[in-house]
Amino acid sequence: MQPPDFLNLREVIGILTRGNASDKDDSPRTKRWMTPLIQHAVKTFGARGSDTVSAGLSELAQHHPNFDGVISWIQAELAFASAIGHGLDYQRILLVGPAGTGKTTFCIELARVLGLPIDVVAMNNRQTHAFLGGSETYWSNTQPGAVFKLLVRSPVINPVIVLDEIDKTSSYHFDPLSSLYTLLERRTATQFSDASFPDVHINAAHINWIATANDIDRLTTPLRSRFNVFEIRPLDADEMVILIGRMYRQLLETHPGVQELMAPDLPESVREALLVVLESGRDVDRLLRTMIGKALSNGGLLTADMISEVRRERTGARMGFI
Repeated sequence: MQPPDFLNLREVIGILTRGNASDKDDSPRTKRWMTPLIQHAVKTFGARGSDTVSAGLSELAQHHPNFDGVISWIQAELAFASAIGHGLDYQRILLVGPAGTGKTTFCIELARVLGLPIDVVAMNNRQTHAFLGGSETYWSNTQPGAVFKLLVRSPVINPVIVLDEIDKTSSYHFDPLSSLYTLLERRTATQFSDASFPDVHINAAHINWIATANDIDRLTTPLRSRFNVFEIRPLDADEMVILIGRMYRQLLETHPGVQELMAPDLPESVREALLVVLESGRDVDRLLRTMIGKALSNGGLLTADMISEVRRERTGARMGFI
């Protein structure tokens, strides 16, 4: 199947021509964005079904057992996309669950498994739509938004945009999610124009959207209706033990110099002690890193007593354990 049309080149060439014929202050800005837009005007589909992707999703399911419903959905969507000659596209997924359930980490690892470019957009306290849809041209510092920037640089037409903590946007005089309603509708997203370049229309209808939220009740009904909602539960005790052990091994594998000095597996007594004090998996990495640092100055020996020692030293710090 031929890749979908992404861009009307005549619109872009017209803008560049007008910019070359004038001395406008925004001419460098126009060239900065229009040149790579032309270079990446022909895009292909990424995230096509393959044995490698299937194996990656199976491993992802083992690492994130509380996301089994999402992974099953993705597997089905990949099969459908393969049947029509596409890659995985136009996913609109909302992950709802308590803080520390691994929602953002899962999104990043999912994009890696799928081989797709990804942009994680922090939504907390966003007050205007400019971060997503660009700022108006009458502003002297006008800039394109996240959608335009990602698609300009992406070799594929179906990258991933993660709207992290979408329930924490702040709406005062402007609706920060106003651009999103257009982008989540396929018909209007095919002719998306960034406010910074209103005369350029790009096909943004193949973007994979994943939003995360702690409290779905803070989202409007029209917005919720545009997503497929998945409730993400906290890890149970057995799953937390596996997570702690895996993250310890990943820390060692990432730092070979440290790996040579530490035991290959976390002692059972330490895993059990961590399970008692950790509220979620969010801060496992930071806590383990600090404990390993202490162990390295003590002959590489990790003990459960180090947990209380770290807690005392971090009194008042924002940690996910008490």
